[in-house]
Amino acid sequence: MKISTNSIIQKIDSDFTSIYKPFSKFPNSGHIWDSCIKAVQDEKLMSHIIFCNDVLQIPPVKVFLKATNTLDQEFTNFEKKAIGAFWGFIFKFVFNYRLQKDNVPIHSKGVKKAAYFYDVADSVEITKE
Repeated sequence: MKISTNSIIQKIDSDFTSIYKPFSKFPNSGHIWDSCIKAVQDEKLMSHIIFCNDVLQIPPVKVFLKATNTLDQEFTNFEKKAIGAFWGFIFKFVFNYRLQKDNVPIHSKGVKKAAYFYDVADSVEITKE
């Protein structure tokens, strides 16, 4: 499946808050949200996040946090869960992964655990437009 970074953003804009209601205040909430969106807009980073998830079983949250140098503050519990919800949304509702392995230790920037995703019908390829 080929999907553009713009299509991912459109899906986030249209469906994230209805699927992840507890995180409805996360969109456009500031620096963390902006960093998540910026990561999605970077097709090379997104390809790395998918590769790490699929081949190395490294949760997308960990790759995102390691690749994002501008996020070095302590996160609140809400922020940690919101970041997880964001990447979970992308992998489950945009890329259509069916299963996830929860509670994978990541110990990155104060986040202790995250999920990686598997059982996708078609490999995902990110395009710019």
